[in-house]
Amino acid sequence: MRFLAMRCLTLLALSMTILSAGAADDKRLVADAHLDLANAYFSEGKYDIALDEADLALTADADRADVLGLRALALMKLDEPQQALQSMQRALRIAPQDPGLQNNMGWVLCESGKPMQALPYFDRALSNRRYAKPANAAMNAGVCSVKLGDKVLAEKYFRQALQSEPGLLAARPHLAQLALDRGELAQARRELLPVIASGQAGNDDYWLAIRIERKLGDRDAERSLASQWQRRFPDSPQLQAYQQSQINEQ
Repeated sequence: MRFLAMRCLTLLALSMTILSAGAADDKRLVADAHLDLANAYFSEGKYDIALDEADLALTADADRADVLGLRALALMKLDEPQQALQSMQRALRIAPQDPGLQNNMGWVLCESGKPMQALPYFDRALSNRRYAKPANAAMNAGVCSVKLGDKVLAEKYFRQALQSEPGLLAARPHLAQLALDRGELAQARRELLPVIASGQAGNDDYWLAIRIERKLGDRDAERSLASQWQRRFPDSPQLQAYQQSQINEQ
């Protein structure tokens, strides 16, 4: 209902604007309206409707790189990687220097099982000083490097993401996992502590924190984390498996 109301208001505003605009502006205005809707639907996880709105925007103006880029992301969410790649390629032919599109192309390639091909796109996005969201590209490059099995490179990218955005909690679980993999338990704990303290930790963050504390042998910290985990995610399969392992150890 909220989306229907938003759509009606947007299209009403569009109609009123077009009445006062010249014919040359009509394509852009129509495309803008449908792109706004596509973005809104995408942010709500309604990827099929976002794709429909993107296609309507392209019907109005076929040369919109921003629309093609969003269309590619929707197609990826709908498990259509080949179509997504084609849409991103079209977008980059129109706007080859756009760092946001470079980042998105890297993400599409990485999610399509082509991490080696993806990294140069992330690097090009990161090298563009006009890019407003370098932490996004650095995070994506870090995740892609993990898929490649290059943990040293992955840490470099995650550190770069934190340098660009010091309060970025999303990078810290990755750094904690890398430290845990190296056997640097105290470092792993330090990396994850701000996430747990933030009150925004996810289910996987608690599972990682529990594993770290168990390896450190701090049973008090482990029990405290387990209590928090139980309050936040009582239906977690990982929590239930952990609790069962505790019972089996008794």
